[in-house]
Amino acid sequence: MSRRNDLIKQLVASKSFGKEKENEQKFLLATAELILSDLIDIALRGVEKSGAGSLVINLLNDSTTFMSGHSIEFDIHTAEREEDEEILTFLRGLMEEIDENDWSTNVLITLISDAGTRTFAVEAGRSQESLRALAEEFSG
Repeated sequence: MSRRNDLIKQLVASKSFGKEKENEQKFLLATAELILSDLIDIALRGVEKSGAGSLVINLLNDSTTFMSGHSIEFDIHTAEREEDEEILTFLRGLMEEIDENDWSTNVLITLISDAGTRTFAVEAGRSQESLRALAEEFSG
């Protein structure tokens, strides 16, 4: 992830202007689309392997992991035991997002940064057939 982050930071920080800046912006958009496509694929593989959950990208420590509902429940029990209210709030909110997600079309991607935490329901695009089959498993 850090090479991708570095590339995006370099492109955004560019001092170019005019046609060169326009070309850089097009490159940035194409790069962002490729990265998002990769993240969707990783999230989908996580759902296929572990069940409903979210791909969690922590930009504070440059880590990425798939958290299934089962692992989140385990972490909630641990956070309750340790009385860590900040973690409990995050994990309970994430479980709510997982419970409310439309698994027939979307995967979840959670970003953690110094600006806060946010979970996005991202349309899986070409992978929707796989998601529909998984959604059937989740619902019954």
